[in-house]
Amino acid sequence: MSGNKETGMQRTRFIAFLLFFVVAASMLSAAGRDWEKYPAYIEITGAPRVYAVGDVHGAFDQFAATLAALKVATRTSKDSFRFTWQGEDAVLVLTGDLTDRGLYSKQTYDAVMDLQIQAEKAGGKVIVTLGNHEVMLLNGQVEEWAKTLTSHKKQHYQNTIDSFTRDGLDFHQAISENGVYGRWIRNRPLFAVVNGFMFVHGGLANKPVTRSTLAADYKDDIDRGDFKKGIFMNQESVLWNRDWWKNDELVDQGLKALGIMGVVFGHTTEALGLKGKIISKADRLVAIDIGMTPSYGYSQGGGLAITTAAGDQLVFRAVYPDAPEEMLFSVKMPASAYPQTRSKKVRALTAN
Repeated sequence: MSGNKETGMQRTRFIAFLLFFVVAASMLSAAGRDWEKYPAYIEITGAPRVYAVGDVHGAFDQFAATLAALKVATRTSKDSFRFTWQGEDAVLVLTGDLTDRGLYSKQTYDAVMDLQIQAEKAGGKVIVTLGNHEVMLLNGQVEEWAKTLTSHKKQHYQNTIDSFTRDGLDFHQAISENGVYGRWIRNRPLFAVVNGFMFVHGGLANKPVTRSTLAADYKDDIDRGDFKKGIFMNQESVLWNRDWWKNDELVDQGLKALGIMGVVFGHTTEALGLKGKIISKADRLVAIDIGMTPSYGYSQGGGLAITTAAGDQLVFRAVYPDAPEEMLFSVKMPASAYPQTRSKKVRALTAN
């Protein structure tokens, strides 16, 4: 009788433990993304030097050459997949699509995550915004196309899977909500605003929208966790949209709604007319997807440099590892771009 009673108590304790575990796991899952730590978008004011790189697409060699040309980071050795941050207090923005097409998607993520830590310690910052190919990595499209495409593009997506398995990782676990890469991607901002310019993957939406609305929509969709719906697959929103730059009225309305001076964007290799080049339009739009991946072969790399000059000017330059840099344009900086604004903001945050 005593044995039966003890067994019953053990069973009760086990069931109670299981219930506790389920509730705890449920609460952890419900908590989801820490929006205070990882906001929907990032705004930085008063950055003296800003650099931006578009769609890397697994092209590690070209990416490394680009960062070296911009003088923000160098490869630790010729064949390594790590960088040493040299940008000091600079801001580096990568506008998404680090993955697919090239051979080194996973290795690019590793290097960028490490670079973020190094930059932060040096007083700088590396911002990576979400790209539509990150979305496809999370919603199963990459794996599906690696299996079903019949054209040469099939290999573009198999390369991504191979970049994980080659390093001994389980692809599905790595990109899952609890995997290192899946969790990191799910914590990316949708866009950034630095010194009054927006940095975003695809560009402006076809319907003018405010920052707060974009952020709220993004937050809702991230919390739902369905990367096949909402803003993630909206072809007319900021991750996927194309050709918006041809409509000057739409651009005027979009910039006004967002409260920005201009847009730096990737996603489309010939957005403003030339393959393999960083191109600007009307001193307010800059296209930085130069097709650096060997799958395209449009360029050997290149990035955008934004610096201050003559006291009140933001100077935009295209920098290439294999060609002379090109002056794009300069504009009078907004109040938010002055260096003292940033220092005051940092001091205020520290004081609090």
